[in-house]
This record gives sequence, C-alpha cells and structure tokens, in this order.
Amino acid sequence: MDIARLYEIPRRFDLKLFAYAENVYLVRNLVDQAVDSWGLSENVRFAGQLILTELATNAVRLYEGKEVHVWVSSQAGRDLLELAVWDPDPDNLPKILPLTECGESGRGLALAYELSDQRLGWYRSTTARGKVVWARVGP
Repeated sequence: MDIARLYEIPRRFDLKLFAYAENVYLVRNLVDQAVDSWGLSENVRFAGQLILTELATNAVRLYEGKEVHVWVSSQAGRDLLELAVWDPDPDNLPKILPLTECGESGRGLALAYELSDQRLGWYRSTTARGKVVWARVGP
C-alpha cells in the first residue's frame, strides 16, 4: 500500500440529491469545498458556483423529484474546476438559446456557456441511463 496516497487531497467531490429547488444551494457548498480544499482562486469559485447552480437548476426544473448527481473535479496544480450534473434523461439534450431583450427564460445556459469561455457541453452517459452536462472554469 502506498502510504502517500492515504494523505492525498481528493480531486473530485460528488453529491447525489433529489431534484428539488430547496436542494440547489448544496451545489454551491460543493464548489466551496472543492475551491477551499484545492486552493483555487476566488474567480474560479464565483464562476463555478454560478455555473453549477444553473446546471443543477435546469435539472431541478426538468426532473423534479428524481435523483441527480453533481460533481466537481480538478487536476492537481491547475486553477481549473470541472463541473458536471447527471440527470436520468438521455434524450432531452440542452439547447443554448440566443439571448433576447424580452426573453424571460433560457438565459442561464447561455450565461454558463459564456462564463466557462465556451467550455460547456453534454454527452449521453455510458455508465448509467441519462446524460451529463458539464463545464470547465479557470484559465
């Protein structure tokens, strides 16, 4: 057994939650835990919280009451945060809608896309029926 591995800081934090609006605040706490543990910048914290909150809110709106999985990860030595939300629907893929002056919804994913410097995407999960929506923030 490699003793050094016992003392490594984990590079991924996971959270399973039921998709209810009152649970969304938990994803901000997950970002805080990651940023504090890994010594990432405040800019990464701020953008990460906004983006992951938006991704989780979309899952709550579409799959209320169902289980969703949220995680954040980072590579050692990089000020980069990877954010992801898994939901149980592999067929309802996200759409980044064009922003309009009078639009009352649909802005969150476009905002997340811009905050992540266009590093946002999705894929059908290969391990569980559903899809993963992901984004990266940082340099």
